[in-house]
Amino acid sequence: MMGYQMLSRGDTGGAIKLFLKNVHTYPGSSNVYDSLGEAYAAAGKKELAIENYEKSLKMDPKNKNAEEWLKKLKEQK
Repeated sequence: MMGYQMLSRGDTGGAIKLFLKNVHTYPGSSNVYDSLGEAYAAAGKKELAIENYEKSLKMDPKNKNAEEWLKKLKEQK
């Protein structure tokens, strides 16, 4: 929740740091990669966003959010 609050305030750097900590703490969770992807996308770091959304989707092929974001980001290339 805190990471998303940071994103809503425009603190993408803080959100990325927090989501990276979640990735290291819960590496088996597809959701943490999805959240990190969102933060990278908000920061304009498309390649990192794509990388994390792909990890999330690989772990959870039913993740529609990651699927939609990947489509959007890849169209922007």
